[in-house]
This record gives sequence, C-alpha cells and structure tokens, in this order.
Amino acid sequence: MPIYDRYIAVDWSANNGPKTGRDSIWIGEATPAGLVASRNPATRTAAMTDVERTLVAARSRGERVMVGFDFVFGFPVGAAAAIAQVAAPSSALSGTFSHEGRRESGRDRTTSPSPLMGEGGRRPDEGGPLAPASQSGLPPPRGEGTGEGGAFDSSPWSLLWSTLHTLIIDTDQNLSNRFEVAAHINRATAPRFWGHPHGRSYQHLAPTRAGTDYLAIAERRAVETRIRGPQPVWKLTGVGSVGSQTLLGIPRLETLRRHPVLGRDIAIWPFDTSFERNLLAPITVVEIYPSFFPLDITAVPRDRAQVETCVLRYAALDAAGLLSPFLSAPADLSAEHRATAIAEEGWIAGVGHEHLRLALPEAA
Repeated sequence: MPIYDRYIAVDWSANNGPKTGRDSIWIGEATPAGLVASRNPATRTAAMTDVERTLVAARSRGERVMVGFDFVFGFPVGAAAAIAQVAAPSSALSGTFSHEGRRESGRDRTTSPSPLMGEGGRRPDEGGPLAPASQSGLPPPRGEGTGEGGAFDSSPWSLLWSTLHTLIIDTDQNLSNRFEVAAHINRATAPRFWGHPHGRSYQHLAPTRAGTDYLAIAERRAVETRIRGPQPVWKLTGVGSVGSQTLLGIPRLETLRRHPVLGRDIAIWPFDTSFERNLLAPITVVEIYPSFFPLDITAVPRDRAQVETCVLRYAALDAAGLLSPFLSAPADLSAEHRATAIAEEGWIAGVGHEHLRLALPEAA
C-alpha cells in the first residue's frame, strides 16, 4: 500500500527580485492518477503560500503528502552549534537587504497578507526585527517545551533552523539580508561562507573560495561525498550554488514547521523520521536533488521538467513499494554517520540507492 497520496517537489530559488520562467521557483505536484498542473510563483512568499494552501486542502481530504525542497536541510558536523551561538547585532542586520548588488534600507515590504506572511509581509511568528520566535505567541516547534513530538527538538539541526529563522529577513519582493548574515557568521566563527554579488564588498565575506577555513568544520556533508553535482552549502553564488537557497529556504520551512494548523502534522526527513523508520506523520518534508532522476518529461524550462519528473517518480516508487527503501539510509552507512545525518547533517533522498533511479519504466 502506498505511503502517500500526494507528492510535491519544489525547485527553490534565491532570486533577488520577483522572477518567473527559467531559473525561478517551480512547483511540481502529482497524485497516483498523474500530474497536477505545475506552478511558477514569482516570489518565495508566493511559493510558500501555494505550498501551504495545497497542504491544508490535502489534509482536509485526509491525504498524506510528501513534499520535497531542493536545498540543504543540515550543515556539516559542528556548524549548527557554532552558528547557534551567533547573536545578531540589530544595527548590522535589521535594515539591510541585498538586491542586485544594491543596498536597500529599511524593511520595505508589500502590504498584502498571506497565510505564511503576516500583514506587511512580516512572518506571523516574527515579533519585530530579528525577534526570536519564542516572542511570537505562536506554538513552539512540535515537542518543544511540551514533551510531545520527535526526539530531535533540541538537536543540532533544530537549533540551526531556529537560529536562521531568527537571523534571516526575506521580504515579499525577494529582498533579503542573507549576505550580511553570512558575513556576520563568518566574523563570529570562521570564514566558511563565500560568494557575493558583483559590486558589493563585505569585510568578512569574500567573493571567492580563497581564504576559507574548513579545518574545524568540513566543507561538505557526508552525503555530498557520495554523489556528484551538489555544491557545498557554504557557496553562496555561482554555478550550482546552494548556500543562498539554503539560507533563505530553512527559515521558510521553520515557519511552516511552526504553523498553528499544519505544524503538528509535519515531520522533517530524516531528522524526525529516522530515515524511513518513522514515516507516520501526515506530511513528510524531504531534501531532494532534482537532477537525481533522468528526465521523463519534455517540458520547458528544464526546472519544470525536473520537478514533474521527480513527483512522477516518487509516485511510481511508492506504488511499487520502493519509496520506503528510497528514503532509507544506505546499507553501507556506518552507525556513527547515520546518527550524524539524523541529528545534524541531513541527507539527500535517494543517495545510496542510485539503482532505484532506473528501477521503474519511464512515466508517461
């Protein structure tokens, strides 16, 4: 029997302004009956609004959903603890946004509310500039202070998510302070993040990898040593960079995780689920790599073809009883590395099970 009734794949984007088409956010969706119309929201706020509404509707029908996002869910071992100790100086971060190499002052937000963003574009769990979520009045993450939920609420990944949720500001028009945050983390810890827009200068953020320090904390997670393609999370700009997407994506998922209606239905894979061992939550959020599968779909742009291929493959694997193995830890993963992936680093769905990429006939 399939685990899920609906499959969603989100090709995320760190664009510095509203954008559609190529190299923007694409949302693919499928049910066992086939594809649902793909969407191409222009902003990250619009994308999360779309995802939230889809999940609310699915849960109202009693459906179980797998949702994949293509950014990093965890950092290399030790990074979460280091970043969690970083305090945000409001004077340095609260009023600056990066937009095509220009500095924008103030918190210029749109005024149209959305389910995940409050009036003026402010997150509903945001009590003020860089306010900790604990001041928000919304329920804390599942299990925090209640004894409920997963066993990982005080683990490194959860601390990392909460910290980035506090530090990052991302407006309804895709203006963010991610480069300022990365520079601040570098200054407070070590120079690991690198890359920024042309025409900008940061005292603690270099434009290239030169001068970075990965002695105490590794450049790559364990999963990234087992697959070609994914870039290190520290790389913020350039071809294949995932760092900016991660800095802007994790806070959005943390907001979703704290959602007053959906929050208790959500499990983050593999942290809450122990890989495939506890896929009981109605909504499972998974780190994906859209290039993992050969394309089954002929569509433009490629981003759309990739998310549509992903959701069709997930549905086909599930129907064949292979989705649980697909989400399991590799058989040769040591107990130590497995524990690290669950507590801190995360994993990319399917890595270690590359044979399943071609295990099924091409979806029509």
